[in-house]
Amino acid sequence: MEFRCFVRNHNLVGISQREVTTCYPALLEKKHSLQALIEDFFVENYTFDVYVTQDDRIKVVDFNPWGAFTLPLMFTWEELDQIRGDGVEFRIVESQLSVRPGLKTAVPFDFLDTSAGSGWDQVIRNADEELQQQTRNKL
Repeated sequence: MEFRCFVRNHNLVGISQREVTTCYPALLEKKHSLQALIEDFFVENYTFDVYVTQDDRIKVVDFNPWGAFTLPLMFTWEELDQIRGDGVEFRIVESQLSVRPGLKTAVPFDFLDTSAGSGWDQVIRNADEELQQQTRNKL
């Protein structure tokens, strides 16, 4: 299970389920224990993504800057900036009705993955090959 964690002024202020397009019922049962694990793990303003293994070990997946270049996932940056105190807001997708599309594009994040080997990468390569073949056939 992977989570994005938000640290502001040396305080962990938010934890978001990283995969926001799916509801995982097991997360509902483990939410409080996962929050405690992540709180114990974690300091200034930044975000980090963690993966919680099946045996409850924390693995850091990524660090990102606080702000516009990092998607806030199940939060808004305004919400995160307003969180005060020692409390941590932990958000997960609690039902299929609350699955969120991509925040900037209104499409699921999987549709945006154009990295090498992704489905879209293959579609783009196939389209490019088809265009090249059509161009050769016209000559």
